[in-house]
Amino acid sequence: MIRSSMAVLVGAFVAAVLVAGIDALGHRAYPLPQGVDWNDPVVVARVVRGMPAGAFVFAVASWTVAAFAGAGLAARMAPSRPMLHGGLVGALMLAATIANLLMIPHPAWVILSGLAGVPACAWLGARIGGMAVTNASR
Repeated sequence: MIRSSMAVLVGAFVAAVLVAGIDALGHRAYPLPQGVDWNDPVVVARVVRGMPAGAFVFAVASWTVAAFAGAGLAARMAPSRPMLHGGLVGALMLAATIANLLMIPHPAWVILSGLAGVPACAWLGARIGGMAVTNASR
C-alpha cells in the first residue's frame, strides 16, 4: 500500500514539476504582459485572445508530456498494477487540465488537444512504464 501511494505521489509530483518547467519555458518564449489584473476575467480573456498559437503549444505540451512521464513513472514504480497507478496519475493530470481550461479561456483546438491528449499520453506512458517493468523482470 505504501509503494502504491508513493508511486502515485511521485508520479504526480514529477508531472507537476514538468508542467511548471515547460510553462516557464513557454513564458520565456512568449512573455506575459506586465501590469495585467489577472483577477479580472474580462482582462484575462482579452489577453488570452491576443496570445500567439505558440504560447498555447507550450501549454498543451506541458500537460501531455507531464501526463506521459508521470504516469510512466508511477507505472514503473508499481509493477503489480502499472496501468492502475499510471491511470491515477493520468486522472489527476486530466483534472488539473480541466481546472485550467475552466479558469482560463482557451481556443477550441487547445481544449480538444488537452482533453484528448492528456488521457492518451497518460495511457501510453503507463503502458510503456509497465512494459519496462515486465521486460526488466525477464
